[in-house]
Amino acid sequence: MEKLRVGLAGCGGISGVHLSGWDNMHPDCEVVALCDIKEEALKFRGEQYKVPADQWYSDHRDMFEKADIDAVDVCTPNRVHAEISINALKAGKHVICEKPLAPTPDEIRRMIAARDEAGKILMTAQHQRFMRSSQHLKAYIDTGALGEVYYARAHFLRRRFIPGHRAKGKSFICKEYSGGGPCIDIGVHILDLALHFMGYPEPVSVSGITPCKLGKREDIRGWWGEWDRDIMDVEDFAAGFVRFKNGAALSLECSWLLNIREKEYQKITLCGTEAGAEWPQLTVHGETAGSVTDTQLTFPDDRMDGHHVELDAFADAVFDGMPSPVPPEQSLNVQRILDGLYRSYEAGREVEV
Repeated sequence: MEKLRVGLAGCGGISGVHLSGWDNMHPDCEVVALCDIKEEALKFRGEQYKVPADQWYSDHRDMFEKADIDAVDVCTPNRVHAEISINALKAGKHVICEKPLAPTPDEIRRMIAARDEAGKILMTAQHQRFMRSSQHLKAYIDTGALGEVYYARAHFLRRRFIPGHRAKGKSFICKEYSGGGPCIDIGVHILDLALHFMGYPEPVSVSGITPCKLGKREDIRGWWGEWDRDIMDVEDFAAGFVRFKNGAALSLECSWLLNIREKEYQKITLCGTEAGAEWPQLTVHGETAGSVTDTQLTFPDDRMDGHHVELDAFADAVFDGMPSPVPPEQSLNVQRILDGLYRSYEAGREVEV
């Protein structure tokens, strides 16, 4: 294969980041076809990135059948991730799909089965893994400097940033469309990255809460505009505790609307037998010669965007015949945990995953 020809499905907000990445990152990749059910979105992206109008499709199956493409980039709303990805794999295409890979564990299992049958790459677009700070800390952890990482804290909290404003309609705030609230939108990011740092241990049980405390109140105002409180049926906050087969544990917090000081707060704390570490601060906390030490890790930073780097990694895997840089089996574990969090809140107890 001399050039990777990509068809992109879903021309909404996140597609702009992906299209910019394909346009600027890998010299041997080209987006040659676009698909969206909304004509105005399709026209906007097509003209913006100079994709010929005869390669604009309103049905993804038509694009898979008629367009000369090797891979599909899925940027649609969550509820159709599985359908489009499975159809793409059945059509013999490699697939990179925006997070969450799918809203439910069973959908991801079907995607894995389709991947196995097709013999193609299926990758989840988890861009935070590809941020330079993440890559540098992961390389440091892999030296064994932290020892056994037996506990982690993962926080992704926003004070007043709910993405369900009226321009986006139901895509984020209706469970039918999104699969959940901040758990699915931003919790999936911080949870995946924490598990990545921990070496992706096998989860066994989850306990937690997923309430909606502020999101339906008329007196609460968001910094991204208004949203339809009448149709909102997802959580606005989640907190959970995860146990793993190897004896490790993780606490998770994520929210769109939370009465905290910071506008946005992202942090992962890793606790190991030899030292601890924090992301994105890139600090290490240990003990040397009887004295506790706090060390700032410093690495060169080329300022590359994580979204763009992940596309480069996907393309390299396709060209080189390598495994998926973010395998769906890991995304399945993420979704098992988040699904368990919802079930735990409903049941009022810890649940197996």
